[in-house]
Amino acid sequence: MKLTLLAATAVAAAVLPAGAAVAAPAAPLTTRAPASTPGQCQDHLDGGIYCGYDRSNAYTERGDGGARVKELQSLLNYHGYPVGVDGYFGASTEEAVKRYQRNEHLTADGKVGQDTWGSLRV
Repeated sequence: MKLTLLAATAVAAAVLPAGAAVAAPAAPLTTRAPASTPGQCQDHLDGGIYCGYDRSNAYTERGDGGARVKELQSLLNYHGYPVGVDGYFGASTEEAVKRYQRNEHLTADGKVGQDTWGSLRV
């Protein structure tokens, strides 16, 4: 691709008079989308919902951060418990988890263990 672009540039420079405008090459018409775009939750063949950040169901609680927390926050949003997706498990994420847990008849402790992950991924 680089060689073709370089060759096209050289030909254009040789053919066009100095100062003539040259249009940039068009972007490809088709691009490959990732299996799941972060933040867009999808059902997967393995039987769970995945939002593009983290596939693990590791214990998660207030003070944690990173991709696993972004996955949790995205899943909460997916299920109708709006919370910002910033990757930090703070007070608003904890409150959203507790609301979700109460409504799903889980222990409402604000901590995300196997039962809560399992429910969120369904």
